Amino acid sequence: MSSFKVHPNTVNNSIIPSNMIEQYNTSTLHDYRPPKTPLQQQALQLFQAHQFLSCEKLSLLDLSSQLQTLEQPPPSSRRNHLQRNHKNNDIEDSITMATTYELLGDCANRAERFVCAVEYYRKALVLVRDYHHIRSPKRKTRSEEHGVTSSWEALLRVKECQALSQTGSIIEATSILERSFPRPRVGLRGSNSNSSTGSSTSSETTNEFATLQSLMLHGHLYMLSNRSSDAIIQYKSALAKNPYAIEAVEQLAVLGCADTMILELVDEGVKNLALEQIVLVKKEKNEISGDGATTSTTGSDGDENETMANKDNNHELLIPVRDYVLAVTALHRNQLHASHQHFSKLNALYPDHPYILIQLAHIQQELGQILGSEQSYKRVRAIDPTWVEGMDKYAHLLFQLRMSRKNAFLLQHGGFLQYQYSCHGGRENSNNNNNNNSLDKNNMGTCDVELELGQLCADLLDAEDKRPEPWVCLSLYHLAREDHEKSIAFVDKAISLDQQHAFAHYLRGSILLSSHRPEHAAVSFFRANDLQRDIPSYEGLVESYLAANKFKEALCTAKEAISQAPRDARATTLVGLALAQAPPNQQGAGEGKERAKRALKKAMEIDPGAPRPLFALVDIYAAEGNYEMCVKLLQDGMDGTGTTKESARTSSVGASSHTNTWVKEHGDIIQAKLAEIYTLDENYNYALQCYHTAISMNPHNGLAAQGLERLEKIMRGLDPDDDDEMQEEASEDYGGGEEYY
Repeated sequence: MSSFKVHPNTVNNSIIPSNMIEQYNTSTLHDYRPPKTPLQQQALQLFQAHQFLSCEKLSLLDLSSQLQTLEQPPPSSRRNHLQRNHKNNDIEDSITMATTYELLGDCANRAERFVCAVEYYRKALVLVRDYHHIRSPKRKTRSEEHGVTSSWEALLRVKECQALSQTGSIIEATSILERSFPRPRVGLRGSNSNSSTGSSTSSETTNEFATLQSLMLHGHLYMLSNRSSDAIIQYKSALAKNPYAIEAVEQLAVLGCADTMILELVDEGVKNLALEQIVLVKKEKNEISGDGATTSTTGSDGDENETMANKDNNHELLIPVRDYVLAVTALHRNQLHASHQHFSKLNALYPDHPYILIQLAHIQQELGQILGSEQSYKRVRAIDPTWVEGMDKYAHLLFQLRMSRKNAFLLQHGGFLQYQYSCHGGRENSNNNNNNNSLDKNNMGTCDVELELGQLCADLLDAEDKRPEPWVCLSLYHLAREDHEKSIAFVDKAISLDQQHAFAHYLRGSILLSSHRPEHAAVSFFRANDLQRDIPSYEGLVESYLAANKFKEALCTAKEAISQAPRDARATTLVGLALAQAPPNQQGAGEGKERAKRALKKAMEIDPGAPRPLFALVDIYAAEGNYEMCVKLLQDGMDGTGTTKESARTSSVGASSHTNTWVKEHGDIIQAKLAEIYTLDENYNYALQCYHTAISMNPHNGLAAQGLERLEKIMRGLDPDDDDEMQEEASEDYGGGEEYY
């Protein structure tokens, strides 16, 4: 069978339960496990003590003796009398040997010899299946012909498929699970998400022997195979089985399921847990009273159990799962302010939870709350210095701070404060800057951040070098040192470790775009967007298409971003940028510029603190020669008075605070842009004042310094483009000038 190959680390290697001894001792009405041999008991103790090599060698000795016993026929003088007994003994010996094969498979899996583990599991499956085929009645339906017949066989199938996925055989593992756990024809595929049928829907669609482990594995394999609708069914069943399956909540949110539907599944899971607890208590009471086996939950007993479960369903969960559902679903719908509120509430309840803090840091980073984001990342590092998940975005934040201190240019772009260091020139001379000069204050700040970024790389690599985050961090470190070749090599290394890591694809696209390779960058951004439909990946796609002169694709992508996040100013800004840069023959009756203005104004209404739509709108009016409107827009942006009724409604969720924060921290950028407009309008006195104001606010603002030099030449009647040496010198002193969007 042809299989879709992925890297082995794509799927979590967690097939060995922590309670291994209990797993091997399981025996129910649907499952029978023979008594263990003395060697098997010793091997299990070694496995529990994590002595896997000793366990494997001991199990191989046991297997050798078992095979030798099966090969010896009974004595010839008693063959006729003991033929039936010998056959029964062979069956018992075979099922005992299945335990040995399973144990050998677990040892091989722990040693990451996954192909060997698959073979051991399959040998155990043959023995277990033959045993239950002899002991069990024939199956009733054709769909059950290849289905599992016991919980032991179900566990072996899950282990086999997990090991197969580690070898990269995703399609083969998925097909085996589909045959082993067949679903009835009527299922969740035909039910709507608002249905309140409760447990009846999940019980009809979940196989009798399906466990939480098998459902989650099946859903993850469907995700890797891009079968989203099938993955949703598996994750729904998993969450209905256990409401604390947080990973199922996250995957359903990624797949676009509504929060109301997920909350209904959580309530159903609470009810199912209560019902299982009631049945367990009754079983223990029956065993104590000597009534024998557990009775079924049908008839009056079943109704009584369901009534008690419904009462217990009204009880609170042990943790606020419902708040977590709202936080995660809002995050994946790109409702950042709402998600920030929910995660902040969870952070107040669990202040030292690193995962909640890392999510808060990501959201703050996208909202432009740079200082708050940096504090959240540092808090995670203080709680757990070995924490790796999501720390590549912390490295990205340090990279932005490093480049901003070097060039004094911050721009909210792609959901993050991006530095356009390679798209507009000026970086070629940065390597030859201060060979013989002492470091100034700005360079000292740069070195401090660069050292912090380097230390983060070292710590992450020491903690876990088989995850993509340390290699993404290392890529950013070399990118900060202007080494594009090593940067792209390390980000490729990260992708090879985990092809599902969206941020690695996003960073690769950013590097390629900055290297003037927009068509290659579009491929990486498209992959990042396919894995995680967030606004940064949409922005990268739109910019790549615009740089490649694919204006139609850029506009379609921008509109798709709005459909994903209709209340996000960044998505609306993308439409304005695409319309503004499209050629006249693709703008439709010459209305492209007007439509671009309306889109950018709407983005400013949604988020008055967003600088990108402001600068883009100013550039459109400047190209038309309407400098008066440019000045008005920039002054309103500086004063924070550009708020309309629309923005007044959104200010309650953080837009106004974003405006004030951005203006206070980066008002020198607006002043420099205002001076540029005054220069174009030949209002040199006002331009001179604005440049001096910008430099007084930030002495290292390279844009203001370079603009001031050009203005002084103009005022002296000189050509500002003649003296290239002076411009290069200014670029070296202040890190180069960049253009605004």
